[in-house]
Amino acid sequence: MPIAFAGEDAVITQGETTSAGENTHAVQEAAPLEGEVTETRSSSIFDNWLLWIVIAMWVWFLFGNKKRKAQRAQEKKEKERRESLQRGDKIVTIGRMHGTVVAFTEATVTIKPDLKAEYTMTFDKQAIYRVLPRPGEEEEEAAAAVKK
Repeated sequence: MPIAFAGEDAVITQGETTSAGENTHAVQEAAPLEGEVTETRSSSIFDNWLLWIVIAMWVWFLFGNKKRKAQRAQEKKEKERRESLQRGDKIVTIGRMHGTVVAFTEATVTIKPDLKAEYTMTFDKQAIYRVLPRPGEEEEEAAAAVKK
């Protein structure tokens, strides 16, 4: 493929040797001719899409980890409350029924929906959504939240 260089009359093809003894294995671009418009593009940090993907993943990991850590702490706290269940504790079931614990075994819990009710309901312990804080625990939780 012949390549013409600006300012030269001779056409040199790739792979030939010039009269000066230069080898032309590498293809060289011709210098722009007078009046010819050339396109130049400056690269920017915003053009690198791979960099943006890495940044997005880093931000997701950083903030996602904080959220998961807080959720794990909350779940651990709820699990400890379920394990330390006592008579008289107020609970909420997964069906959003509120009640007071009357009795419990290893696998079940019996609640009274209302203290004046003449009936009780028995649920699996797995059906406990959460155990409401006892009167003294509310103050401890508020103090712990202030310290954080």
